[in-house]
Amino acid sequence: MSIARRGSRDGLLFVFCFLAANYVRFQTFWKLDHYLLPIGVGALILVTASYILGLYSVESRGRSRFFVHGLFFSLAFLAAFIAVIVVGYVDFGTRVGRGFMLLGLTTAYPSLMLHHWVMFNKHRFAPERVAFVAETPSELEEYQSLRELKPRGIEIVGRLSVRESDRGSDVLGRLKHAGSLITRHKIDRIVFADWRLGDPYSRPLLRQLRYSGMTCSPLISLCEEYLQYVPLHLVTNEWLMHSESAPRDFYFRKLKRTFDVLTSLMLLILLSGPLLVGMAIVKIFSPDGPLFFTQERIGRFGKKFKILKLRSMRTDAEVNGPQWSSGTKDPRVFPGGKLLRQYRIDEIPQLFNILRGDMSFVGPRPEQPAFVTKLAEELAFYQERHMIHPGLTGWAQVSYPYGSTTDDARCKLEYDLYYLKHAGIVFDLLILLDTIRVVLIGGMKKETQKPRYLATPTSKTTSVPVMSSPQQDAAAAA
Repeated sequence: MSIARRGSRDGLLFVFCFLAANYVRFQTFWKLDHYLLPIGVGALILVTASYILGLYSVESRGRSRFFVHGLFFSLAFLAAFIAVIVVGYVDFGTRVGRGFMLLGLTTAYPSLMLHHWVMFNKHRFAPERVAFVAETPSELEEYQSLRELKPRGIEIVGRLSVRESDRGSDVLGRLKHAGSLITRHKIDRIVFADWRLGDPYSRPLLRQLRYSGMTCSPLISLCEEYLQYVPLHLVTNEWLMHSESAPRDFYFRKLKRTFDVLTSLMLLILLSGPLLVGMAIVKIFSPDGPLFFTQERIGRFGKKFKILKLRSMRTDAEVNGPQWSSGTKDPRVFPGGKLLRQYRIDEIPQLFNILRGDMSFVGPRPEQPAFVTKLAEELAFYQERHMIHPGLTGWAQVSYPYGSTTDDARCKLEYDLYYLKHAGIVFDLLILLDTIRVVLIGGMKKETQKPRYLATPTSKTTSVPVMSSPQQDAAAAA
């Protein structure tokens, strides 16, 4: 269901409920020419506010519970209600009376909330039926990986061949016969490998289906929508350029920065108590060292800056150079330091980094220069995560647990690349809510991680110290 269709249904349902209320209140359609203006404006404001709040986007149902979605919808509905009242007072002849308004609200709100509940849970009860264009060995491997993963909301109906007469049991037919196959197998979407768009035989067939109203999308787009990350082996330079096709300078330079400054100041006041407790813990359990430590990290566009944290390790933690932190069980963590790290008390001083403009609240975690160099050699497109400011928290931090391998770094990069494309107000708010959840439970656990889409070919996994944890960063040398 497209964003336009979701919005139009909301608007039409809002108008219909008020028309029904008008008929019930007056036993006939009374003065519709007067009432249609405020009702129409209210519907427009409802759809606009819902769009701004991200209620029609993938992220609105990707991580949050429906309670959060419903809360945002209530705000949008409140804006629509206010709009109806304001229009009535600007032109008193169009004012909606109290009885009419009460009937309209009590009809529209539950109806629209039910509509959003259906949208939110649609793919749980009625999964999208997907056919995969797969013929070559690489396509068959991707197809098999997707079938084994079984993402929630998708039902893999089978695959379509292109040229060869493949008689496999899962073959629905050939791509050129897709028109009849779609009807026969009730297919909702056709998915294909990105390179098929350059195939002179496949491209016109896919475009014909697209212009006939069928949803046709590359595999990476399907992963974006249902997995909320982008498998690194599917990422191309073209995808990266397309992800920035709509400039978001106003959001990143104005809205996001304003939010960072105001929220940092507020949190510094609210968290002054836990910060003082953390400082006392450092002094009690490790009195010989400093309260804080700074460590060089890589920021936006590769610019280096000094990150500020409460010290949670012994002063000789990195006497032999930078080492990989093994988490709260790291033997270099002094008694009491585990508490600081588990509940992120050691991260509070980074609010000063946000105030200075080195970091943002939400973004990829900043890494040490040596680790960045290592990861850039191991992982394609790793430097892309430096296109925006690093964050105190981020999509990778709340989506993937602690890890210590190159493969863990690759998984987190897949989430970071997804965030780069989909960053927005509501997405950031959802990440912040998820961060509160992760902090309260003391960090994500490895066993809570869901099965992932496997790379093709399978990436190598090493145990070298390649990155700092989003939950526990290694302390700097004294």
